[in-house]
Amino acid sequence: MPCPASITVLLLCLQLKQYTLGLTLVLGFSVGLALVMVLSGVLAALSLRAASKRYGGFSGFGVWARRAPYLSSALIIVIGLVSIQLGWDGLQAS
Repeated sequence: MPCPASITVLLLCLQLKQYTLGLTLVLGFSVGLALVMVLSGVLAALSLRAASKRYGGFSGFGVWARRAPYLSSALIIVIGLVSIQLGWDGLQAS
């Protein structure tokens, strides 16, 4: 799915007839985003390795590591439900 920000930049540059500027901006945006995502993954992997060394393997840390996906999915569900409720309230007000 394309990024809405990159499509907006492309459309603005097309309207201004600055085709190479638009392509350059989207390329820079995409490369920067890819670098941030890769570096975040590397940082997470290195942090997990450091935490496992510091806390003596996965004995105590493993319990939290196994529960983390459930906790994060519950948090995302709560945020989604709050967003739906706020959107519904906004529709009712107008």
